[in-house]
Amino acid sequence: MSRLRKGYLRALLSRTMRALRCVPACVLAAAGANAAHAQGGGISFPPPSPALVEVLGQDYLSESERAAIRVAHGLWEDADLDSPAHRASAALIRGDYLDPSLSDVQTPAIDRAEGLLRRGNPAEALRLLRETESLRGLRLLAEAHIDLGQADLAKEVLLRATAMVAGGEVADGNELAEGVRCALMLTRYAPPREAGVIGHQRMLEHLARARDELDRFSWRAHLAEAWLLYEKDRYEEVAKAVEGVMSLNPRSAEGLWLWGLVCVDTFDFPRGEAIAARLDELASPSPSPWAASLRAYVRMRQAEGVQAGEQLAEALRAYPDHRTLRTYQAAAAAAAFNFEEAERLLASFDELVPGSPAALLGVGKAMSGARQYEEAAGFLRRASERAPHWCEPLAELGLSEFQAGRNEDAMEALERAAALDPWNIRVANSLALLKELAGFARVESEHFIVRCKPGGADELVAREMLGTLEEIFVRVTGNAPGGIDHVPPWKTVVELYPNHRMFGVRIVGMPRLHTIAAATGPVIAMEAPREGPGHTGAFDWRRVVQHEYTHTVTLSRTRNRLPHWFTEASAVYLEDAPRDYSTLQLLARASETNTLFDLDTINVMFVRPNRQTDRSQAYAQGHAMYEFMIERFGHASPLELMDLYATGVREQQAFARVLGVGREEFLEQFKVWMREKLGGYGMLPTPMNPSLTQLLAAEGVKADEAAGAARPGAVLLQPEGADEPPPEARPRQVTDAHIERWLVEHPENPFVLGVKVRAVLAQSGGKATEESIELLERYARVRPVDPLPHRALAAYYIDVDQLESDRAVPHLEFIDAREQHSPAVAVELSRRYAATGDFSRAMAKATRATQIAPYDPLLREFAATISLRAKDYDAANRHITALTVLEPDRPVHRQRLEALSRLRGTQ
Repeated sequence: MSRLRKGYLRALLSRTMRALRCVPACVLAAAGANAAHAQGGGISFPPPSPALVEVLGQDYLSESERAAIRVAHGLWEDADLDSPAHRASAALIRGDYLDPSLSDVQTPAIDRAEGLLRRGNPAEALRLLRETESLRGLRLLAEAHIDLGQADLAKEVLLRATAMVAGGEVADGNELAEGVRCALMLTRYAPPREAGVIGHQRMLEHLARARDELDRFSWRAHLAEAWLLYEKDRYEEVAKAVEGVMSLNPRSAEGLWLWGLVCVDTFDFPRGEAIAARLDELASPSPSPWAASLRAYVRMRQAEGVQAGEQLAEALRAYPDHRTLRTYQAAAAAAAFNFEEAERLLASFDELVPGSPAALLGVGKAMSGARQYEEAAGFLRRASERAPHWCEPLAELGLSEFQAGRNEDAMEALERAAALDPWNIRVANSLALLKELAGFARVESEHFIVRCKPGGADELVAREMLGTLEEIFVRVTGNAPGGIDHVPPWKTVVELYPNHRMFGVRIVGMPRLHTIAAATGPVIAMEAPREGPGHTGAFDWRRVVQHEYTHTVTLSRTRNRLPHWFTEASAVYLEDAPRDYSTLQLLARASETNTLFDLDTINVMFVRPNRQTDRSQAYAQGHAMYEFMIERFGHASPLELMDLYATGVREQQAFARVLGVGREEFLEQFKVWMREKLGGYGMLPTPMNPSLTQLLAAEGVKADEAAGAARPGAVLLQPEGADEPPPEARPRQVTDAHIERWLVEHPENPFVLGVKVRAVLAQSGGKATEESIELLERYARVRPVDPLPHRALAAYYIDVDQLESDRAVPHLEFIDAREQHSPAVAVELSRRYAATGDFSRAMAKATRATQIAPYDPLLREFAATISLRAKDYDAANRHITALTVLEPDRPVHRQRLEALSRLRGTQ
């Protein structure tokens, strides 16, 4: 192993030392410099088209012509709305379908008909559209038939429209755009090769002609293109098309509604909420049915079915027969697991729109999102039976079955969907991945199946995972504190993906996803923990999968009917890892400022945070509440709550029955417990350890002055990775003399020591010195959660001690227990344990290093060396065999295997 010994350990040690240099470059110039900002949420609009603005400025236009253009493009001023026709046109654009102008006989019949449709009165709309010949009129006529459950009549109308488009007789850009929308609607009611059906590519060509040749100011052409692309799940292209709509009509409610759907589809909830707010603003004084539907959709995606239904109430009072609102109403009831109410609402919808698949599709999608895969399959199959030529119900069914791990059923549904619409990108991506998965290798243990690309390094890693997975099974399904005490009735499938792109497609049908592993129920998908292009990097896959497997087991025990905070809290608790210092800082700040979340707000903060730190605080606080629950009420209490949640019991009633307290009392008791814990960690002041502010106050400085910002020019250094200012950020009045005097008076005070330690390390370039050792060790003792002194002390002892010394070991252990991405500290610990002859611990740390970075051949060489020294020839054989796969072009590995075989034969 000379190559390793000569080069790699030196490089790895260097990396270790850099990691241990604990004073980072980031500084805070003032205590408030790290103030949180709301995540996302803003929506920016493209400026009005310069060409359109130029046209409006032309002298040849009369003022009435100019007003008509402004109204048609959503740029009106109040004075432009001087007639019922103009007011009606503006009302339709901004989404206020209750505006009196839409009932005025002076308003064109086609606009009155659209208003009736949007209010949920298609029968009256039909009466006004009987004689229509325009393509916009035909689209509305077809929609009216659809809203009455008259699919055959709608199809006849749509075929009339597509014949006009195909005949090339349409010379108006807006009308051609309407014709393409008719062609898109027809694809739901006719097979792809039926006469009169226009294909996807031809539709795009017609829209290009409408937009680029017939009318470069046609926002309706951009809108039609956006709907066409949305039907194909081409979200990035939809966004560009919607930008075109908004540049030509900044008040288009329909364009905003479509944009909002894309945002929620892609989990951009803050922007979805912002779009809903804009829709409400546009529709004022009436409620916006699109805003209400969008907010309900956001909450369903966030597993908040009850709240989703509440978002619809006002709009439903105004629009009781609005088809989209009624669809979301049924879906929200199902998402709240009120299936009796959902079926009642579906039956009511069926009376309104006989034979329609729309509400069934909406409920099926909601069930799939809530991981109720059996229910989802039932609703989606019913929707598909009602619309056998429509791709979407089959696509959603296939994607849902894929998430459920029923790959054969997924393949069947997605192949049928692809036959109907080969242009749908999520269908195409998922189908291609399914076909590739069919060729994946499969390795199996008692409770797990691991799938991966056959041969090569992935299969090697997959086989190695099985033993660790079974250890995870014992912990998560067992009845030790935090264990779920439940065994799922299936073997859990772990899919190991060779790159991030494939992993993203597996989870959302698209290649971009900002995580490394996800559980969809009986399936856990994870990206391979390796470095290089197309990869996120090395990570502690055991900890990650233990978290995800907890979701799998709780889903099985409760059918995923858990408060969001509780779901995540159980998974974080079962990671069996100490809290990061940054999360403790968040909890300390929240406790001190009384900003811990209540039990409603915490659920929202996971998915709809107001500040950058809200989601992190939700995870940290949820974990702490779960720990408190086990400690105060017994380790069976979370399990009893799970069983009640599974039957539909709400949190308030469940707490009262299991814990004997309501939610408010639970939270108050938790706050007291949390403060005591944080005080014990040296993170909050106690009577024995006052804060710097309290020390100042004791000397006569007013409390409000003591709470001021840091002194001008003061540098407040943070531990690497911290997101919040350190708890000892000094008020402006604190001088060095104060610190020196307080160190004498309060030698064990963590706030005073924290300031002193950071100042000392700043002066020495981040390095511990012989003179600072006692100070660092004392600080580590009184604030045992801060990694800062451990990094400094570990680096110092590595520098000055022989390898056999154990003075660095406890500090390295502290760091390694919290490390999730680098194997460097584990390797250093393994070296030190091996040097003292403790090969049991040396082997454990070498194994941990190769679990974090299993594809690194140099780590494998190191682990093989330790194994040979420990005379663990099975482990040595495993690592050297891995090297033959990771570096197949190096014959030395084969030679080593042969030598090992001879060595074992002599034993």
